[in-house]
Amino acid sequence: EACLALLGALVHYLDLVTLRVGIPQADGSFKGLSLEFLAERAGLGLRRAERACRDLRKAGLVEVYPIAQKTEGDRYKGLPAIRRLPVSLFKVFGLNRWLQHERDKAAHRRRRQRRKQEAAAIEADQGRRELALDSARQRAEAQAAAEPAVSAADAETARRATARAALGALRNLLKGRPPP
Repeated sequence: EACLALLGALVHYLDLVTLRVGIPQADGSFKGLSLEFLAERAGLGLRRAERACRDLRKAGLVEVYPIAQKTEGDRYKGLPAIRRLPVSLFKVFGLNRWLQHERDKAAHRRRRQRRKQEAAAIEADQGRRELALDSARQRAEAQAAAEPAVSAADAETARRATARAALGALRNLLKGRPPP
């Protein structure tokens, strides 16, 4: 009874494409489910779920891959194991053809979702590029609009300086001559 209840919880969280039990993450990784979580979902106590999982494992109906993450120093932190259901489990119940059909549908859904995500990422990148180009164009227009005003002022200052220099030079030439 406990084995069937635990198998029900495992099948509920089964990724059909890979036959792993857990939750696929957006970054492509896979998050395993703790036995405490699965026991709660199966309506079992933790100790009874541990025995059921051990029995399922011995029978070859569940494969368990423990995961440990290295932390600071030489210590390791245990993470929830990844459990996998073999195809033979579904063959036992006469569900092999159904499983293949559902796996094909799930793979198609995943490909379609991945294409949508890629298209959204491409559109977002294109939008960012357009915003950057618009911003650069607006900065260039603002700078071009500011430069003529500065250039006109500089040109007027230069013209006046040239006129003063020319008048000063002419006055120096005329200073030494007697009036006609």
